[in-house]
Amino acid sequence: MSTNPTGSATKKSARAPGAMNGRSQVSATAPHQQGPGEANVLQSVSRHARARAGTILRSKLLERYAIVMMLVALIGLFGVLEPGKFLTFGNLQASLTSNAALLILTVALSISLAAGEFDLSIGGVIGLSAILIAKLPGMAGLDFYSALAVVLGIAVLVGLVNSLFVVRIGANSFVVTLAMGTLLEGLALGISGTQTLGNIAPQLVNGFGVKWGGVGVPFWGALALTLILWFMLEHTPTGRYVLFTGEGREAARLAGVKVNRMRTLGLVTASLGACCAGLIIVGQSAAASATFGGPYLLQALAAAFLGTTTIKVGRFNVIGTLIGVGLLSVGTTGLELLGLSTWSADIFDGAVLIAAVTFAQIVRLTAARRD
Repeated sequence: MSTNPTGSATKKSARAPGAMNGRSQVSATAPHQQGPGEANVLQSVSRHARARAGTILRSKLLERYAIVMMLVALIGLFGVLEPGKFLTFGNLQASLTSNAALLILTVALSISLAAGEFDLSIGGVIGLSAILIAKLPGMAGLDFYSALAVVLGIAVLVGLVNSLFVVRIGANSFVVTLAMGTLLEGLALGISGTQTLGNIAPQLVNGFGVKWGGVGVPFWGALALTLILWFMLEHTPTGRYVLFTGEGREAARLAGVKVNRMRTLGLVTASLGACCAGLIIVGQSAAASATFGGPYLLQALAAAFLGTTTIKVGRFNVIGTLIGVGLLSVGTTGLELLGLSTWSADIFDGAVLIAAVTFAQIVRLTAARRD
């Protein structure tokens, strides 16, 4: 028999890689044995990550629902102090009815603020609308409904004039609308002769005196408008364009948004909301005064800025505004039931506005540091 050394060598060499691969696979698949120190480090990192995630979650929940918790706390406080007056169905009905004007005004104002424009003329619009709806019916052959159309048309005109100066010319909205509000209040004082007017059209007084479920019709109308504007702002392209405009005007313009149109929409909406608020006040009080709008301006701003600190934190939103109005309503109603002087409500409104603006700024800074 002859031997083949070459073949034998070849077989050996062919087996050798296989053996080596087997050893390599065993080595690769063998589990990594952690030392005690490494396991402790991993557990510490995991605990730290869970703790940080919990802290961030609690912080976000506090930011989003702090105002809601404050509202609940106020209800509980006044309920304890005046249980026989505050926690009654009659008080709830009266509070909802009396705050209808503030609700419709603040929700409309929040659209203008969401578009990035202040409108401080709303107080003047309220006063002028109140005087005109008291004076126009019966003048120059105008019936009530014709006078109502004129008043609404003037409110739209005021919004467009504000837009002309702010949007087209580029003047500061804070200054322009503040001046416009002063001008309108002066005009209303001139028309009324600085007097409080009576003899209000019965269509207005009787219409706004109707109650559903013990609550005045104006509140249900204001609530319906709130839902409509909420849907528009949150679920329609127009609403997204308004928000985009307010958050970054130049970026929105570069993205193709008709920025000037959105700003004009906000200013006209605020003016119309102020007009409707003025009509509600006149209908509920059966009187008209040029100075009706003054107290509502501060309350509307306070409620709108409170809205930026809850639900949709950092931006104006309708549901947040509704909660802000509720907080102001509970505060002022509770103070009145405690028998405190009317100036206490002014102190409360001013303090709430300062707190709302401060808290909104803290939320922005906290969010920026977190990012």
